[in-house]
Amino acid sequence: MSKSNFSRFVVLVMLIVLLLGAVLPSAAQAVPESDPTAPIRVWVDAERARQVQAFIDANPDKASLIEIINEPLGANVQQRMLLYNNIGGNWPDVIFEDPSTWRTLNTPQFDFFPADLRPYIPQDVLDQFYPTANDPCIAPDGSLICVRNDIAPEVMFYNVPAFAEFGYELPTTWEEYVALAQQVAEEHPGYTMGQLDGWEPQLLWYRHSECPLMQPLSASSFLVNFLHPNCQRMSEMLDTVNALGVLDNQGTFSAGYGQIWESGNWLIHFGPSWLPDFVIKGLYLNADDPENQGTVGVALLPNWADQATRTTSNVGGGSYAMSRHTLNADLAAELIIFVSTNPDVGAAQAATPAYMPSAAAWGASLLTRVPLLASDPDPWTVISEAASGVMADSGFEGPPHSSPVFSPFFTDVAAGNRTVVSLNDDLQAALVEAVTTAGFEAVTDGP
Repeated sequence: MSKSNFSRFVVLVMLIVLLLGAVLPSAAQAVPESDPTAPIRVWVDAERARQVQAFIDANPDKASLIEIINEPLGANVQQRMLLYNNIGGNWPDVIFEDPSTWRTLNTPQFDFFPADLRPYIPQDVLDQFYPTANDPCIAPDGSLICVRNDIAPEVMFYNVPAFAEFGYELPTTWEEYVALAQQVAEEHPGYTMGQLDGWEPQLLWYRHSECPLMQPLSASSFLVNFLHPNCQRMSEMLDTVNALGVLDNQGTFSAGYGQIWESGNWLIHFGPSWLPDFVIKGLYLNADDPENQGTVGVALLPNWADQATRTTSNVGGGSYAMSRHTLNADLAAELIIFVSTNPDVGAAQAATPAYMPSAAAWGASLLTRVPLLASDPDPWTVISEAASGVMADSGFEGPPHSSPVFSPFFTDVAAGNRTVVSLNDDLQAALVEAVTTAGFEAVTDGP
């Protein structure tokens, strides 16, 4: 190639790059200059609509600028954003959804919908969220594409009267849990020590075991190694304990499992911090029965004896995001900060706030809301400590998702058709397929 042709080639390449830059915005593209008179549309569910209304009540001068759309989008959010991108308008300014939604929409396919919130939220405010709460909201380029509203650390619930009657000590490690299961199977057959079904087994059993079932390595790759020793020892433990007959297989939210609780034939159950408000109170136990008061203890999740730190998974929790198309970014961001950090709003919300000052207000009424919980040790102290130890990787999905991959396999285990260990190769292959189908690279070996 001649020197002149090479120069023209370089110019052509630079022109193409510039054109592509104009067509494909970066994830950190700035929002339009904020217009304080522009209205905003806020898309939330019924619970978060109350939070937005609290902002309106506190700022009546801005009420005319805020339209609440009470319609949870769920899976429809992607289709809606594609439609709005095609017509070039009608985007909502603020949306409440799972953090995985924003990682999905923060891609070229969806024209990088969420705006970077870092310019609008002071770092000293972000520092008061639980340590890893907003990690799923951090994009590969470091921008903050959402703010966590609530967090759901997994803890261990236990039957206080039964433990006292039988003289058992709470297990603090999985090794102690297995030993207790063997003792319970021999001395008190028929008592349960947890659930083994298709509801979130990857979060309830594997994440906090530091199993790299779908661990982000980069913006384009995940470590998928269900054959890792950290995964295998949990599978082996589940088969051991399941064979003892101490794991119930009817279903976490089944009436049959609730009857086991009501009869008192349960010892241990693992679940998220929202379980007392929404499942234990009502589905499992009658909160109006005086005999049930103070019977449910809360403790930290066991870990393996050789794990350096005690960690837990996050089983739920939603977030707010702002559209990069908003014409009134200042108001949209002000609303997001208010609903995510106002202690009065947090104290009244349904799930554990991710903002620690709000969480303290929420936790202060926990025993009043759920008198079924034992007061010693203080359940809120335990839940707050668990929230501080949520694994940083436990929320990094979407796409891909591990839950729909795990669920059918463990439903099969619950039905007695397979052992957990027998799932190894099939589940590994299914996880790899989920990652690659979502357009990512699956790295299958590594620490």
